[in-house]
Amino acid sequence: MWIKSSYTRIITLVVIFVFGLGLQFCTKETLPEPAICFSEDIYPIILSNCTQSVCHDPYFKADGIDLTTYDEILKEVKPGDFRNSRLYTSLVADVGGDIMPPKSYSVLSDEKIALIARWIKEGAINTSNCQSACDTTNATFSGKIVPLMETYCNGCHAGYQIQGNIDLSSYSKIKPYVTEGRFLGSIKHEIGYSEMPKNGASLSDCKISIIEQWIKEGALNN
Repeated sequence: MWIKSSYTRIITLVVIFVFGLGLQFCTKETLPEPAICFSEDIYPIILSNCTQSVCHDPYFKADGIDLTTYDEILKEVKPGDFRNSRLYTSLVADVGGDIMPPKSYSVLSDEKIALIARWIKEGAINTSNCQSACDTTNATFSGKIVPLMETYCNGCHAGYQIQGNIDLSSYSKIKPYVTEGRFLGSIKHEIGYSEMPKNGASLSDCKISIIEQWIKEGALNN
């Protein structure tokens, strides 16, 4: 019985050690990155920053390139090889070269460029209707609204060239459009309002719900 008890204890200690070792190395830095959804993560960045008027929209097609659909975007991509994909190399070109967006617009953040690179590296798959839990709690301006603006709106309505003379680069400039209803009407594609994002589908129901919750709570600068 003593032998059996000691054996069981040794096995238990080994399990605890291995589990503890796993916890030690299972840090935030080593956890797998969340899957990239083309329709939610990549497409909005491209629409907001690359398809402004006289750029890569379906009408002007600068340099013969239209980036308003997945099939057209894929023409500028080598799935699995972001370093030789024109979509990526144009974002990291030397200043003064053929960098995109052009110098009259704000360049993409390192985070957005890295996201596009990872999407290409992982196969540039056309994933859409990606389901995830919709969290409308803590709908603050800084925590929830600003990231949405940066992804969906600021490519056209911030920076050096403001499209449609509508500047949405700060809370004080966004608030009047929220108060008069134009902001929500546009993103919900309601009749009588200019549909935004331009050239693309409306925001997901979840993202619209987050914005509606922020407005319901007073559209505060929090």
